Amino acid sequence: MAQAGQSSFDEDLVDFAVTVFQEDGRWAVVPLPLHVAADLDLFAGAVRQQLSEGPVLGLLGLGDEYFIALRLVGGREMLFISERSAAEEDAVARQVIERLGPEPEAFEGSGPAGDEEIFADLGLDSFELRLACERLLDERALRLTELVAHLAGRIGFARQFTDCARPGNDTVDGY
Repeated sequence: MAQAGQSSFDEDLVDFAVTVFQEDGRWAVVPLPLHVAADLDLFAGAVRQQLSEGPVLGLLGLGDEYFIALRLVGGREMLFISERSAAEEDAVARQVIERLGPEPEAFEGSGPAGDEEIFADLGLDSFELRLACERLLDERALRLTELVAHLAGRIGFARQFTDCARPGNDTVDGY
């Protein structure tokens, strides 16, 4: 995978870059410019621009391999990455791991890293989130966008996510 954050960043590797928020009590999903996937600060800054009466989330999928979730809670960021080993090859994944903390074990092995309770109060508990990430690693036929659409469905915005992340394509997982 080409490294994000370099001048040779390939926007074709971006599966989705969206902001999710609530408006009039309903979920809305809007696309972000693809170049925000090149750098965690660009991505976080773009998500911060969204005003909302409720939760504000950012979802970024790269290379059909991993996704990053960012949630703004007051002035605090909650971060989650579905596959920590992506940090070995990808700059934005490395930035997520570095921001999560200085512990060397954060870079070791495979699997998710970060705040696994990022969506718990929205109806998606840490066990289900971790299980979905394991499925992504184990089931190579499973597409990243399909997995995230399923997770979005557990929270309540699958249709909006699918319409935004895959415009003009069929729905995913029946959503």
